[in-house]
Amino acid sequence: MEKLVLYHDTSHTEKVKHPSPVLLTIHVSGKLAVFRCGDEHWKIIPEMPAPFDDVCVFKGRPIAVDNIGRTVSVGPDLSLDLVAEAVFGGDIKFLVESDGELLLVDKYLSCFCGDRFLEDDDNVPHDGSDEFYHEIGMERAVRFDVYRLHEEEKKWVEVTDLGDRVLFLGEDCAFSASASDLRVGNGNCVVFRDDAFRNHCSTEVGMSVFHLDQCGISPLSVFPSYSKLFWPPPEWAGMVHN
Repeated sequence: MEKLVLYHDTSHTEKVKHPSPVLLTIHVSGKLAVFRCGDEHWKIIPEMPAPFDDVCVFKGRPIAVDNIGRTVSVGPDLSLDLVAEAVFGGDIKFLVESDGELLLVDKYLSCFCGDRFLEDDDNVPHDGSDEFYHEIGMERAVRFDVYRLHEEEKKWVEVTDLGDRVLFLGEDCAFSASASDLRVGNGNCVVFRDDAFRNHCSTEVGMSVFHLDQCGISPLSVFPSYSKLFWPPPEWAGMVHN
């Protein structure tokens, strides 16, 4: 399982007052799988034009997006209804609800192979020395495109400015928040898990920031207000282990 979301089945009149909880996830095969209360096994939905990348619940509906951006909703009978046509381009798709809208974040990766000089890559901080390092098949995020769902036309519309919103992308979750609420200054960016900088600098926390207006990626440490959101950890995190 790559990600798990919970929604409630209210398809039948008798279930409206007592909706049945349903789990939706992405099976290792790339297909969607559901588990209803009372089931003994997961049910795999066979339809899969392309492997699915992400799932979420939007306005009470279970939504899934595949690797080419085709977005569907899962019906009570496990049928897949089209929500939006495909968006070709990136390598990994994320679904994020932001201020009442559903966004699609398209992550572009680039694979770095072989021996390289550290100073040859402008996106990796270095001290100016000719430090030599070896990378074998390491994938790194190089760009993000963001789209907003147009429900009536069933298509994704590109977004170039998120305003005050900040999108957070993890391996098993994605969410958004207001920059002013977080007290981090400007929004219009994507904060995401990124091991590229941590592999070359032990002080990095393995996260980076992509600003839509600059179309560039920087380690989280460049933005102290964002870094404080993750390190040091809040007091309640330490209390969990005590």
